[in-house]
Amino acid sequence: MRELRTIVSTLLLIAIFISAWPRAGLTASAPLEKLTIGWSAIAGSQAPFWITKEAGLFEKNGLDVIMIYLDGGSRATQAMMSGDLPIAQVGGNAPVVAKLRGADITLIAGLLNILAYSMVVSPEIKKPEDLRGKKLTVSRFGSNSDYATRKILLKWGLKPDVDVAVLQIPGGQPTRLAAIQSKQVHGMVAQPPVTNLARKFNMNIIAEPEDFGGAYPTTPVAARISFIKEKRDTVRKFTRALLEGIYAYKTQKYFNKKVIAKYVKTDDNDALEDIYQFFSRLVPQKPYPSLDSIKEALAELGEKDPKLRSAKAEDFADMSIIKEFDDNGFIDGLYKKR
Repeated sequence: MRELRTIVSTLLLIAIFISAWPRAGLTASAPLEKLTIGWSAIAGSQAPFWITKEAGLFEKNGLDVIMIYLDGGSRATQAMMSGDLPIAQVGGNAPVVAKLRGADITLIAGLLNILAYSMVVSPEIKKPEDLRGKKLTVSRFGSNSDYATRKILLKWGLKPDVDVAVLQIPGGQPTRLAAIQSKQVHGMVAQPPVTNLARKFNMNIIAEPEDFGGAYPTTPVAARISFIKEKRDTVRKFTRALLEGIYAYKTQKYFNKKVIAKYVKTDDNDALEDIYQFFSRLVPQKPYPSLDSIKEALAELGEKDPKLRSAKAEDFADMSIIKEFDDNGFIDGLYKKR
């Protein structure tokens, strides 16, 4: 945790120094409120934050936002627990586990509420049974990729860590794909653009999103409860900007592809098209935190600790932020413009 805080603090100092330079179009009479937020995967599921930032929608809503990348939902959640981040795109059961342990964290939005993964494997793997005795890689234990990997293995009748080794390789999906190419491991769960690259490298895909099944908090937005109480108007500004960003994500394809290219670091048009088509349709117009997804995360945790089976999904989410913009017609109004 101490190492993580040092990294985040250093990034914050650098980002604040950069943000101190004058910006065109800003005036002394309209200062922007500074806000630091986190994102946790080099994947199209994280695009709503990227689009909102690059389209200037945070600034439009009075915020000067610094975005920090922390690899994996568990690490982003740790940064929130340490007090360094008030809001972040997280994932998996990490924020649920944190709240169960008394952390000052709740979910305020759900951007991707299913396990949107494919299982990419090296060319010699033709079917699930071929994975027996092999190695799969995930970003971090407790992350979305870890949960999806273990779930699909169990569905195939293979015991994680017994029949198939599960190894951590931080650094993003491209790093883990390179580990397959170098034969360090034999497979991974992945999303576009990595799935597109895998096909070009003649790797096999032995499971698609529909094979994983069920709801899951793949990309929720979490916030510190104390921050919501103390800075609710700031949270409103953030949410209004994010809702506009989601609208832009769904309606401005060519701009979005340019932004995605910047963050995933590829100019492969086929890959960018895959990312956009794959994810933009899955992000809901009204991104309420998904109670079904939270229930699934609790069920997963309850297998190890039966006491958790009585936990209520409603205790892990704050629906009021999105509901406010739903009730006042703001969200519907965005899409009536089309």
